[in-house]
Amino acid sequence: MNRRIVAEQLASHLFTTEEAVDTTLALMGDLIAAMPRARLEAGLAAGIGQLAVDHVLEAATGMAHVRRSLIAAHGALAEAKDQVGLRRVTLVGGGDKSADDVPRTGQLREVKSA
Repeated sequence: MNRRIVAEQLASHLFTTEEAVDTTLALMGDLIAAMPRARLEAGLAAGIGQLAVDHVLEAATGMAHVRRSLIAAHGALAEAKDQVGLRRVTLVGGGDKSADDVPRTGQLREVKSA
């Protein structure tokens, strides 16, 4: 199979996985916020459900590590792409992963002048 096609398929898997992790992390944030609100709305003592909160926070920390590892894998795959002669090939889908840049969505949008 053509190297470019293989790289595009792999990139698609990577972008899908990165999006799934970000979605999961965002949903966990919603859950973390909802848990103390639910306790307050139900008028329960502060200690009720604390163990559950601890477990969800632990899981969120784990997801942050997963996200960090995927970002590192993304960089390593970009290097591998260069090593197999695909340096000039742009694989579209996940946006630029540079930490210093604004996240890209792959869509154009109008910019209003200052």
